[in-house]
Amino acid sequence: MIFGRKKKARDAEDEAAAEEPTSSTTVDADDEPTPASEEPDDTATDRTDVATDDEGVTDEDALDTAELDATEWRTQGPFEVSELADAEPDPDAPRIDLGSLVIAPVPGSELRLQVNEAQEIVSAMLVLPVHGPGADGAEPEVVASSALELSAYAAPRSGGLWAELRDEISEAAAEVGGSAELAAGPFGVELRRLLPVTTPTGEQGYQPSRMWVAEGPRWLLRGIVYGQAAITDDEEDPAVASVLAAFRDVVVRRGDEAMAPGDLLPMSMPADLQPAD
Repeated sequence: MIFGRKKKARDAEDEAAAEEPTSSTTVDADDEPTPASEEPDDTATDRTDVATDDEGVTDEDALDTAELDATEWRTQGPFEVSELADAEPDPDAPRIDLGSLVIAPVPGSELRLQVNEAQEIVSAMLVLPVHGPGADGAEPEVVASSALELSAYAAPRSGGLWAELRDEISEAAAEVGGSAELAAGPFGVELRRLLPVTTPTGEQGYQPSRMWVAEGPRWLLRGIVYGQAAITDDEEDPAVASVLAAFRDVVVRRGDEAMAPGDLLPMSMPADLQPAD
């Protein structure tokens, strides 16, 4: 269990760090293996440029979390396969089937499958390019990147798992010297964090991220946003809009098996990428 209830804060440091996978496989938008590339640009902020409060967590009194939690945010997705008209994703649409998650590839993006020591897939990360105007009227060029790390978990039929977990995650961020705050996002309450990192040049800095959570029938889909899309909450910003569309386009396959709330829904390598016997 890597996203479980009542997990101690010391053991629940940033899921991308405390549960850091040992390796990854990178797949391009056409579902073909490619060499792993560097981490997304602009994900770390120099320590001297970051101002945080002493507590590291925004007072919930300033945010009506109860109303946000009670609102249905999935009208445009993400959906469960049972909620789709054909019960399964369109077989003719380009999709990457990871078992519990079915992901629509984004042109020009990379898909990195993060695995643990047991070679089990624990998350899927989409790395999306951010384009800017080309020089002297040339074609738009890639100026930065954003990333969306995806994992799905079992949840109670009654929902409410996200409300239980976010305080623990916020406390864990504060314990490692970072900060976290709750804010209104495209899926209700989102968690924005600044976690301490060492930059490629050896300097100490903070990595900003936004955590989106969508709760469906007995499942919870978590998306952690890094890079350019993590430093603005303007949904019309092209960097945010592309990540938001990718998150909404995810299809969750919960399955019927009994699982404890917070257990990771198992993912598998796409059939066409399995090694031949």
